[in-house]
Amino acid sequence: MAKISFFTGLGLVALSGVLFTMERFLAIYLYVGESSAVKVNGSGSYNPLSMPSIFDNFYVVFLLVLGLVLFTLGLFKLFKNQSNS
Repeated sequence: MAKISFFTGLGLVALSGVLFTMERFLAIYLYVGESSAVKVNGSGSYNPLSMPSIFDNFYVVFLLVLGLVLFTLGLFKLFKNQSNS
């Protein structure tokens, strides 16, 4: 059970990192799309780049916290089982 918690925790931490990276990529992609249209037409203005923070998406924070908790529990149980052996 300890190994399952450990690897599930690692997977959830990695998944939250991937979600956050994809959000940042999408924000840059949208910014480039909006700013290049203004540059081609030569009129108008575009807003400064607003990047999403880590607390903007509930799932990123939830998966990160859950992953860290499972990772810590799994690591604790693995060390406890090794010391008992």
